[in-house]
Amino acid sequence: MAHRSDEPDCAFCRIVAGRTPAHGVHRSDEVVAFLDHRPLFECHVLGVPTGHHVTLADLPGEQLGGYFAVVQRISAALPAALRCTGSFVAMNNLVSQSVPH
Repeated sequence: MAHRSDEPDCAFCRIVAGRTPAHGVHRSDEVVAFLDHRPLFECHVLGVPTGHHVTLADLPGEQLGGYFAVVQRISAALPAALRCTGSFVAMNNLVSQSVPH
């Protein structure tokens, strides 16, 4: 399965491309999800599109459904898989966004 890496200086593009190791939770042609190496809370998982898109508005409309379907499956599986209480789904769009991907 080929994964895109559009921005060589982007930390998330490097994870998507496999150049930076991460504890993977999900990998597909559209989405890569992994545990945050500096979690804000227990079981903090980041789900990123495989293409480089800085904000949600930049993600092509035809990719929205597939992206959020993966996010939904991960949020449903987290409590049992990682023994956490529940899930919180959020998206930073420039505000509080440490990696613009």
